[in-house]
Amino acid sequence: MKSFSTLADMKKTVGEEAAKSSGGGGRRFLFLRDGDSYKVRFRQELAEDGANFDDDRGTALVVPVVTSPINWKYKAMCTEGLEETNYRCWAQEQSIADPKWKPRQNLLINLAVEVEPGKWESRIIETTLTNPRHVGQTIIEYAQTYGTITDRYYKFSRTGSGPQDTSYNLIPLESGDETDEISAMPLHDLDKVYKVIPYDQQESFYSTGETAGSGAW
Repeated sequence: MKSFSTLADMKKTVGEEAAKSSGGGGRRFLFLRDGDSYKVRFRQELAEDGANFDDDRGTALVVPVVTSPINWKYKAMCTEGLEETNYRCWAQEQSIADPKWKPRQNLLINLAVEVEPGKWESRIIETTLTNPRHVGQTIIEYAQTYGTITDRYYKFSRTGSGPQDTSYNLIPLESGDETDEISAMPLHDLDKVYKVIPYDQQESFYSTGETAGSGAW
């Protein structure tokens, strides 16, 4: 997982990932179905050079994620960059012969969501950075345009119900300070969104959803 000191660093990383690609669950996450639309407000900046960066809140994280082509529910963090797995990732190794196993960079960020009129709840948005139908690149563009993403509300919506026809949209709304209600909301720990699966159990997990001694996750 990676956080960034500057937006320029994030854009450089995203650009490198896009160049390569061209050749979770529970109430923590905001899930949208076809036709859903929510008013949201970001609680964290993308990087430390955001105008309203708060050290206590931290920044968004970019996480290399493996989604098993066998079952999309078998999803975990790629461990190629971790010393504890000896810098090995089973899925990354399989992707040399089969690109469907290739990890993708996902953006995680805390936000407040108006789940019903006047009622706000804390959620995490997870979005890819290379799929043009997702809002990862759009969020980066707004951060560059406004110098921050935490100074206003946004409309976040989805159209489509299948992998080929689904797209997400993010539209900026009115700017203004956070309400006291939103400011008091706890933040989810982004570092704990994805579990680290030991290398010798990764093949089993991505194939069956199970790990030795733990059963299905």
